[in-house]
Amino acid sequence: MTSSDPAMPRPRSRIEAIAIMCFASLCFIAMHTFIKSVRGEVPIAVILWSQYAFQFILLSALFAPRVVRMVTSPMMGLQVLRGLMLTITICAMFVAVGLMQLADAIAIAFVAPLLITALSVITLKEKVTRGHWVAIVVGFGGVLVIIQPGSGLFNWTALVPLGAAVSVAIYQTMTRPISQSVGPTTILYNATWVGLIASSVAVPFFWIYPSTEAVLFLMAAACLGAMAHFCLIKAYQWAPASVVAPFAYIELIYASALGFAVFGDIPDLPTIFGGMIIAASGLYLIRRSNA
Repeated sequence: MTSSDPAMPRPRSRIEAIAIMCFASLCFIAMHTFIKSVRGEVPIAVILWSQYAFQFILLSALFAPRVVRMVTSPMMGLQVLRGLMLTITICAMFVAVGLMQLADAIAIAFVAPLLITALSVITLKEKVTRGHWVAIVVGFGGVLVIIQPGSGLFNWTALVPLGAAVSVAIYQTMTRPISQSVGPTTILYNATWVGLIASSVAVPFFWIYPSTEAVLFLMAAACLGAMAHFCLIKAYQWAPASVVAPFAYIELIYASALGFAVFGDIPDLPTIFGGMIIAASGLYLIRRSNA
C-alpha cells in the first residue's frame, strides 16, 4: 500500500499536533472556568459526579462497539487504582479553583512534571541525572515563590493544588506501564467509569438540585473535559512528546486571561515569576528526557 492510497490516513504535521495541543489546553482551562463559576452554588461532590456522569454517557456512546473489550482489558487492577488517583486529582483541582485565583491554582499544579521525574526513580527505576535533580529543586523554588510560606501571605489553600500535583504525578507514573499494553482510549474510558462509581458513593450525602444555569455549565465543563483529553491523546499520537508537551504550559496564559476576563483576577508578580520558574524547569526536563 502506498502513501497515495485513499484508505491510508495522511500523516499529520507537527504544526497540526501543536495546534491541537494548544486547543486541548484551552479546553482544560475553559472547563475549570465553568467549574469555578458554579463552585459557590454546587457542592464539590455533585460537581465531580456530574462530570463523570456526563463524560461516561458521552464516551459510552462514542465507543459503544468497543466497551466490552475496554472493560476487560489487561492490567485492570492497576487501571482501577489509576482511575481513583485521577478522581482525587480532579476533585482537588475543582476545590482549588473555587478557593483561589485560576492562574495561581494552575501554576502550582504545574509542579507535577517535576514530581513525575522524581517518582520515576523510585517506582520505575529510571536514571535521573544531576541536571534533572537541579531542575526539580528549582521548580519547587518556583512553587515557594507563588505560595510564599512564612511571609504572612501564605494561605493553606495553596496546598490543595500542590496535593493535586502529587496525585497527578502518581497516576501519570502508573500510566507508563499500563500504556505498554493498553490503548489510550481504553485507559480514558476505564478511568471514567471508575471515577463515576467512586463519586456516586459520596454524592448522595451532598446532593442538591442545581439551577438550570448550573446544569448547563456542568454539561459544558464535562464536554470540554472529554474533548480536552481526546485532543491530548491525538496530539501525542501525531507528534513526539518533546514537540507537543512544552505547549501544555500555554495553560498559564489561558488561565490568566480567562481569570481576568470572567472573574476580574489579576495575577500578582510572585505568581507570574513563580510560574515562569516552574515552566522553565518543566521545559528543561522535557528537553532532557527526549534528548
